[in-house]
Amino acid sequence: MKAIHKTVLALALSGIFICNASLAATTCEGEVGTLNKELVKRGVVKINDPAKLATTLRELNQSGRLPKEYITSAEAKKLNPSWDDSKTLWGLTPTNGKVIGGDAYRNSMLNGDKVWYSADVDGSRGYRSNLRLIYSPETSKKYITPDKYLRFLEVAPCQ
Repeated sequence: MKAIHKTVLALALSGIFICNASLAATTCEGEVGTLNKELVKRGVVKINDPAKLATTLRELNQSGRLPKEYITSAEAKKLNPSWDDSKTLWGLTPTNGKVIGGDAYRNSMLNGDKVWYSADVDGSRGYRSNLRLIYSPETSKKYITPDKYLRFLEVAPCQ
């Protein structure tokens, strides 16, 4: 009788693990790869630094915050008063290596009762690209916009 109980318990535990494994989120690297395939299919610019975006997504999922290299537009302006969107952030030491992210973002297409934020994706040498990540700490939903907020692709949960 004890052997039957052990077998039933082992099968039950196996079922739980199998069930949990099938519900596990994809890796952020895998999700960025999926996003790139969809962007190419739509004929728009793809993500050039998938590893960096995967790291950013993972950090947002774990801490609710962007990685430390991100600063808001207001912080950039405070550190470098002559900076504007058309200039490189990397022109002066205080903003060298920084990326714009964390600015509030509003769009009627998104859930209006949540606060949304925008973060640059794929800037080059301190210049901003048209790719943006849209996120809210109030929800697990995230979006990529390849064209400065004209179209949105939902980012699947990842880890």
